[in-house]
Amino acid sequence: MKRYIVHFLLLGSIGLASCSKYFDVNTRDMLLDDDYVKETNELYSGYIGVASKMQAIADQTIFLSDLRSDLLEPTQNAPQELWDIYNFKEAKGNEFANPSGYYDLIVNANNYISKVVAYKKANPKAIEESDYRALLSGTIRFKVWTYFTLGKLYGKVAYFDNPNLKLSDINTIPTVTLDELIPKLLQLMEVGVEGVNGLYEANWANILFPGIPTNQQDLVWNMICPSPLPLLMELQLWAKQYDKVVTNGMNFIYDNGSARYKISSDDYNAEWVQVFTRDPITRTRVLINIVPYDYERNQTNRLIKFFSNTAPSVYYLRPTEVAMDRYKRQVRADGLTLGDLYRGENYTYVLQNGDWVFRKYSRDREAVSEIYKNNVHVTLYRDADVHFFVIEALNNLGKFKEAEALLNDGISTYQDLNPNNLQYPFSEAVQAASLRRNWGIRRRVAMSNVFPKDISKADLKTQQDSTNYKKALDKVIVEETLLESAGEAKAYFAMMRIAKRWSDNSIVADIVSKKYGAREQEIKNRLMNADNWYIAYPLD
Repeated sequence: MKRYIVHFLLLGSIGLASCSKYFDVNTRDMLLDDDYVKETNELYSGYIGVASKMQAIADQTIFLSDLRSDLLEPTQNAPQELWDIYNFKEAKGNEFANPSGYYDLIVNANNYISKVVAYKKANPKAIEESDYRALLSGTIRFKVWTYFTLGKLYGKVAYFDNPNLKLSDINTIPTVTLDELIPKLLQLMEVGVEGVNGLYEANWANILFPGIPTNQQDLVWNMICPSPLPLLMELQLWAKQYDKVVTNGMNFIYDNGSARYKISSDDYNAEWVQVFTRDPITRTRVLINIVPYDYERNQTNRLIKFFSNTAPSVYYLRPTEVAMDRYKRQVRADGLTLGDLYRGENYTYVLQNGDWVFRKYSRDREAVSEIYKNNVHVTLYRDADVHFFVIEALNNLGKFKEAEALLNDGISTYQDLNPNNLQYPFSEAVQAASLRRNWGIRRRVAMSNVFPKDISKADLKTQQDSTNYKKALDKVIVEETLLESAGEAKAYFAMMRIAKRWSDNSIVADIVSKKYGAREQEIKNRLMNADNWYIAYPLD
């Protein structure tokens, strides 16, 4: 009985979490009440209180990261704050640049972790051990994802685990850089708190709906918290732990032989874009984690509102010419025709009402009955993200052929071309049949293979040749991520990570500066200083 009551509380908690201005975030929630964990039910509602705060920062992450990349630019309708971010002039008071929503989640996560641990010690039999671990591990991952995102956006963070600190205390805490932050987050994921790390995975639908058949459960709950392995892999990639990324990634993609996460023909061509607008439960082959919204419960985000130019949307942001040109330059599978047919025009962007709009989130929601709802889900991790992590790791391990298989025409083609010479990580006999479903990122959308220009794998005679090829393939990965993951807050971070790896800031500067037209050289010079990659917002 208690969990049915809890489910009612959880839905109410999420419904109350959203508001018209997400950046007017405060900590009035029950989460900060000294006595809020007095009953077992409150453990569950408190956890969802932490989870609900993701709704306030998911769209902000996209706006900030893709304004910093070459994808987006403000329109004439945009408020000055968005123009200031575009022009590297953000200042205190800019509601879009304000990181308080991220820190609000962290404050509440720290407080919740402390209260749950204390409650478990005082009432060891009041909650099942598996539920306790699920609650604690999930909260750790919300905290880790949020800190990680803060670090990638702002370059430095006020790091703290103290449960007694409040949002108003943030300016008193010393900051750490992104490079200093990553080991702390890996520690949380792998070691954790009080014997519980961030790697414990649970079936939340079963926890919240015990005894109810799966087809009657709300399965979205299994997608809300960042999954352990994708989050861990991304941290490991930044930490240059490439072997671990490949091992974890291939096990995740294999998924005990299921049809999920394979980049297969199941979501081929035009079906690719449906994962961003259709019911997420029907797209679990692709989607791993999302932030859900529900118009009926007053849970909305601003993606369609800012991207669409169909009333009542406000059309604040649009795709840049250089980003659209990238799609137009792509060569299709026939080797001749230009244009990214299923990721380019009419899918990622479209000419609508006389102007170009970013369409990825609105394509199935442009009817009068849908356009105003603004409740499209935001993707945290999906199949392509995990594949890109593995591709990048394989490349930096010198496994060029295997990296290019995942990028281009898939493991199935690789198996056909190398029947008696399968190499790691495709040589595992148990996984071979299941992995044959893999079509590769570009083949899934009917595009031709891509390789580094002006250098061939057949001509790699020296270590320097291999190093040059590795860097060139990393640049290809950046380009493909810009195509595949546009508007998902992924490509800019990949660009930064690869530039840092090679100590070559031009990897960021050359790409981003092109959208500024006559100001290209000015912006390129600015971005050759890595400090300027990040959002500058004072915490005092």
